[in-house]
Amino acid sequence: MQEPKEKEIGAFGNDLLVDAVRMKLRWYQGTRLTESRPCPECGEENYRKHDFTDRIFTILITEDGFEEITVEYRRFWCKTCQQTFSADLSRLFYDECMYGKPIVNLCLQLASKMSPTEVERHLQQVGIQVDKDTVRRYVELFGEKFAEQHGITVAEKSLAQNVLAALFDVGTVNELKDEYAEELAEEGIDELAGCADETYPVKKGAKKELYEENMERKQEGKNPRTHPDSLTVGCGYLPQLNCYVSVQCRQTAFASVLANALGLPLSGVAYCVTDDEDCYNGTFEGRVKCLFHRLRSRARGDERVEQLAEEGKHEELAEYLEEAYADLYEKEIETLKDEYPSFWDEEREEFTGPVTTNAIEGGNWRLKRKLRVPYRRADTARGRMLLGALNDSLAVYRNGRPAASFAHRHGSFSFQQILGKGSGKPPDREVHPPMPPVRSTVS
Repeated sequence: MQEPKEKEIGAFGNDLLVDAVRMKLRWYQGTRLTESRPCPECGEENYRKHDFTDRIFTILITEDGFEEITVEYRRFWCKTCQQTFSADLSRLFYDECMYGKPIVNLCLQLASKMSPTEVERHLQQVGIQVDKDTVRRYVELFGEKFAEQHGITVAEKSLAQNVLAALFDVGTVNELKDEYAEELAEEGIDELAGCADETYPVKKGAKKELYEENMERKQEGKNPRTHPDSLTVGCGYLPQLNCYVSVQCRQTAFASVLANALGLPLSGVAYCVTDDEDCYNGTFEGRVKCLFHRLRSRARGDERVEQLAEEGKHEELAEYLEEAYADLYEKEIETLKDEYPSFWDEEREEFTGPVTTNAIEGGNWRLKRKLRVPYRRADTARGRMLLGALNDSLAVYRNGRPAASFAHRHGSFSFQQILGKGSGKPPDREVHPPMPPVRSTVS
């Protein structure tokens, strides 16, 4: 195994944070894990105690180099198959992860908005040694485990992931309305509306390949190709709760079967706003086409728009389109008001439901911004997309001010649920020494 490179904490580091991290993680030093379990080889419980051995919990970066924080665990000898095996390590470690749970959780939390390289650099500044390749493995593992537990399967293929299930332990919006009826009533929500849309993050190296291809096409007298190769990312969203419902990240082009998988968790919304893509036809019972997309499609064949654009009368063109949108908006509101009266506010005389895909367009933009760097394969980008969607749904700061989301206040998500065993509940007892009392230094 390759040894980690020597690291130092920069002079711009935060001493208070570094000292707090070191103090907390050093509490785990010497912790013993002794809880027995059935032999993983034969499944029998016919064993005897063997010995103790060490396992690295985390590695700290100090002025004197790396400092390994280790815990001890008992090993047992199986009398049936004569193999040695470890005690139950699940209280401090996830399967397939080298470091302890707090370190893995921290890596994943940071990876929801940073690239693996940025996560390594950020952890270095607080005195924790984790390599970017390790972070990348944790993210991929998270994506794999998430797809196994909350995959949306069509024809025995997992085509999307159900974020709603991870956040609230429900499969559809219908179940959400049943399980959280009181909480939704407190928010003044009678019905939920949804949005669905797709976006296309550019693949790694695709822009360079497109440039080189278009240079060749130009020499051959062919028209240039307009878009670089990209991944296909689809999202389902609940604007009233600022919450993602489903996410998919695929190599293939968007199609009706993908739209269907994306929409399954949205079953139970009063209506769902999408763009005018044909793939959404028949996917949602109450599908409403985005007002902006409809106006844009109509403007493409409008002779007046073409004339004003050719003459360079941009202000007049803007006014013409604004008037067209206002007229279309009024007609749309009258229709939606009759079909979905629960979204009509009598006091303000306003329709409170979405009429465009703006909410999910913003959500798509935030996800791509959190992705930060391009990826070549969908399976490596999937974990980052899922972490970004969860991070956004569980926000406690939004629109420039503290604001805890509905999922944060009422949801049940934890990394333990995805990577750990059992119900995901926190341990019923501490497995490391208790925190020493804080003594005041003020005289």
